[in-house]
Amino acid sequence: MAKSITYRYIGIDPGKSGGITMVEGNEVETFKCPDRTIDMALLFYSMLGDEPNNVKLLMEKVWARPNNATRSAFTYGVNYGQWLGIAAAAEIHMYTILPAEWMTSIGCKKGMDYADRKRWLKEKAKELYPNCKVTLYTADSILIAHYAKETYFNEKSPKSA
Repeated sequence: MAKSITYRYIGIDPGKSGGITMVEGNEVETFKCPDRTIDMALLFYSMLGDEPNNVKLLMEKVWARPNNATRSAFTYGVNYGQWLGIAAAAEIHMYTILPAEWMTSIGCKKGMDYADRKRWLKEKAKELYPNCKVTLYTADSILIAHYAKETYFNEKSPKSA
């Protein structure tokens, strides 16, 4: 009898106010993005577990908005690049997804203002994972990991190869 593969789905919401979440079966681990790169790497490697080949990694692909200050846009880009580098060093392929794709799939309506959308996403993450401590820092990464598990890497998707 063949052993079934259990995947670890890691979702990353990049940025200093973002988070990283790992979903494996019914287990969820979620953390606010650490301030230091070394701590980001240590956290990421701890989530890989004993079988890094069974990790499916999805990060939100975003960019600075025109209304962002130059410094915050740069800081955001640095954090995004750090996650890419950490995944590359671990030899884990990083898939990326636009926010609209994963948000639409969970029923988030377009046109909500930022604060209302963030609160809605936090409540949705709590609804999907009631035993998980959800914060504004971690809600998006929880939902990205959920989307990775339920939709992005499903068996019918060519992205799972």
